[in-house]
Amino acid sequence: MKIYTAPPETWEQIHLIHETVYTYSAPVTFSPHRFVLRPRENHDNRLNTMQLTTEPACELRWYRDMLDNSIAVAEIKATSRELRIVSEFTVSVPPEDAAVHAPIFVPYPSLVAGIEQMVAVPYLQYIYPPEVDTLRRWFTGTGLAPKPGQKAAIFDDMAILIHRTIKYMRREDTGVQSPGDTLKLGSGSCRDMAVLMMETSRSLGYPARFVSGYMESGSSSVGRGSTHAWAEIYLPEHGWTGFDPSIGKRVGSGHIAVGVSHHPRGVMPVSGGFTGLAGVGTSLKVSITTKRLPPVDVSPPQQQTLQPVIRNTGSMQSQ
Repeated sequence: MKIYTAPPETWEQIHLIHETVYTYSAPVTFSPHRFVLRPRENHDNRLNTMQLTTEPACELRWYRDMLDNSIAVAEIKATSRELRIVSEFTVSVPPEDAAVHAPIFVPYPSLVAGIEQMVAVPYLQYIYPPEVDTLRRWFTGTGLAPKPGQKAAIFDDMAILIHRTIKYMRREDTGVQSPGDTLKLGSGSCRDMAVLMMETSRSLGYPARFVSGYMESGSSSVGRGSTHAWAEIYLPEHGWTGFDPSIGKRVGSGHIAVGVSHHPRGVMPVSGGFTGLAGVGTSLKVSITTKRLPPVDVSPPQQQTLQPVIRNTGSMQSQ
């Protein structure tokens, strides 16, 4: 795992606002809501500020789950025809480094050993067991899978393969398609592609997990970002390494992770319920905006030069 050598004062900031608005045809009461919205921090990003608010107002309680995600639970006591959730934050990210994205050649089969074998168990369990053989045959049939004892850029190649094979299609439906359905349809959302890569990686014996977060818009300095999903594969000597099959590349500084899980259901950004009259209508609107900001000013404050104060205290005579 490479530790960035660029000093923090050169890291740009990403400012992101994620607004979610639920509208109801009649007043409703809300059950506790669970938010997975706080960016994860590590050696290659730093959270500078964050504000999470709701309207109606709520009482927030924070905790870390078993996967070390920051979870907020909101208790909303007022009834309302609308629930507005706004998450706003700034994170510092290092400049892009081409060397970081060089293909990673990994040994086949996987060499997870020692105490890590027990930790890896949930990340090796299949979400769609009946499709495992199909996924393994699909990948090995491309000629990209190495033979035992060889090293290959398995996951860089897999991300490119999925990007070229599966057409991106935005789906508003909740949940994910099975990887078999994604292959049959030849299309899917970023979530579907992430699950396809995750399950195919597991079929080859490599621990993999689902990542939920954001991808910054790179088209302009002020643009629209999006909620996003990708896969991370555990590679000995490299650790958890992110691959984004929807773009066919490794993750970069514009990817902001907020939650990781062995199953995509574990990191839904917003989950919760409501109680209202029978047949109450609902609608959902989500907007995300991003903006690049200058680096944080980490220079020390200027010290003021203090002028000495001279007081006449009299004289002391030796005895």
